[in-house]
Amino acid sequence: MFKKILIPVDLTDRHAATLDLVARLAAGAEVVVLHVIEVIHGLPRDEDPAFYRRLEEKANRHVALESDRLRTKNVTAHGVVRFGDRVNEIVSFAAREKIDLIAISSHRVDPARPGDGWGTLSFRVGHLAPCPVLLVKRAGS
Repeated sequence: MFKKILIPVDLTDRHAATLDLVARLAAGAEVVVLHVIEVIHGLPRDEDPAFYRRLEEKANRHVALESDRLRTKNVTAHGVVRFGDRVNEIVSFAAREKIDLIAISSHRVDPARPGDGWGTLSFRVGHLAPCPVLLVKRAGS
């Protein structure tokens, strides 16, 4: 059904449910695990290249680990690291690479405060993405 699936990740380990779900959906699809390093306002990459290089090395290790987890489940997967605004990079990457589905980890909404999550990364990606977006709610959050 899907040919290319994108999983945006941060550097935490809270994406297990998303990776597991995508592994079940992938069936012949290529999966891209994407991490976007946000460039700090007032600290451009060329001003402190060693700092950004360390971030990039850590991000590359993380997306490789997550991609390896998918490959152990017989999923074709690879990692990509980009620099920039996270939402813009995810959305533009999805458009440029002709992604069929974005699967992104999300939080559970508190029914007593439903508007609290409207500014989250997953909410913004969900509205701006050029393709369907699957929000995978984390247990207990």
